[in-house]
Amino acid sequence: MNISRFWKSSFGFSFFTFISRIFGYLRDLVLSSSLGASNIHDIFVVVFRIPNVFRSFFGEGAMSQSLVPSILEAKKNQKKFLNQVFTLLFTVLSLFVLIVLCFPSLFIALFAPGFLSDGNKFDNSSYFLRLVFPYILLISVVAFLGAIQNSNKQFQAVAATPIIFNITLIIFALSVSELSLTVIGISILVAGLIQLILNLWITFKLNYFPSLDFNFDFTLLSSFFNRLLPAIFAAGIYQINILVDTIFASFLPAGSPTWLYLSERIIQLPLGMFGVAVAVVSLPNISEFFQKKNYDALRANIFQGFSAVILVGFASLVGLFLLSELIVFLLFERGQFTSFDTIQTSKSLLAYAFGLPFLMSNKFFNTIYFAMSKTSMVLKLGLVSLFINILLNYFFVYVLELNHVGIALATSFSAIAIYLISLFWLNKNDLFNGRGKILSYIFALLGLLIMIFTINI
Repeated sequence: MNISRFWKSSFGFSFFTFISRIFGYLRDLVLSSSLGASNIHDIFVVVFRIPNVFRSFFGEGAMSQSLVPSILEAKKNQKKFLNQVFTLLFTVLSLFVLIVLCFPSLFIALFAPGFLSDGNKFDNSSYFLRLVFPYILLISVVAFLGAIQNSNKQFQAVAATPIIFNITLIIFALSVSELSLTVIGISILVAGLIQLILNLWITFKLNYFPSLDFNFDFTLLSSFFNRLLPAIFAAGIYQINILVDTIFASFLPAGSPTWLYLSERIIQLPLGMFGVAVAVVSLPNISEFFQKKNYDALRANIFQGFSAVILVGFASLVGLFLLSELIVFLLFERGQFTSFDTIQTSKSLLAYAFGLPFLMSNKFFNTIYFAMSKTSMVLKLGLVSLFINILLNYFFVYVLELNHVGIALATSFSAIAIYLISLFWLNKNDLFNGRGKILSYIFALLGLLIMIFTINI
């Protein structure tokens, strides 16, 4: 992909992601204004994370990252291959949804053991999980259809789809006099149905409509499973990291899950708008160049994507360091969301911002590993990240007593460790053009980061 086309595709994806994030913030504004940092808001934040955890296995995480290179490999047998993948996805997820609907309390006890001490909070969480968990089936099929669009280098619709989710929740929240878990849950399911219908229509225009095919050809599916299984393990480790954070947060004072969630949502704007955009746009091209053994073009694409991520990542970091409290104030401080909530949210936002450039880079690095069928590398890095995250969560939360800020700091330092390991691997495998320029650039930006951090202290 030439530079102008790369930036055009990245900008298109980023534009729709930006619009989606704006509506996401409007959604969070409405919820925060109505609920504040209350038990209901904590329940929404913690419980809705559960389907999102499993969504990373079957949705835009392991599934889609493994699917795009496999679609390109399947060539003449693409439709048969896609129908068989869809059949497996739909069958496995349907069974899993039934299990969760029958035993929601077990999953609440696993993901939020701190809620066990409050019977009312625990019961409401179990009810809400049963209501919203079918969303995972809807959104995973949406992600499957999105991977097909990405393999055809159609990125905008995938980025625009989350806008529907946010608008639907906003409409439901503003249409009732009192916002409840039931209203939120129904709005999530309605949003999932609309997203599914839209993506079915878009993929149909690409000459594909999913159908069940139980006559499996495992020679056709083998390369996909070779990518998928390590990717699921890697995604599992990443989600255990999320689980660790959620468990720690569930034991902290009321409001902590909400403060963490809102600060993480702000971080998701630059991370999703550009970090994920570069990763998504780069995946088909890096896969293609690697399969064709065009290593010069491969190195050029890696250098191009990495440079873009580093530039935007550090620029975003500087802005967040200087304006964190003002951003939280403007976005959320109204209604039941107080000035105290603003201060607490801005503290964890600063801690997340410290690791932002590295989180963005790691998204891009994962794209390289998946494109080159190095999914075992993602698994190894995930294990390292998990180990570091558990240790740092305990150290920051219980030794230094930083509470929710410690959880955010643990995420940032884990990201930095994975970033450094990935840089070493890329250099060792001669996958960087202009390595000296990149390294000197990184050191200069790190110096800037230390200076800004010192000023804020």
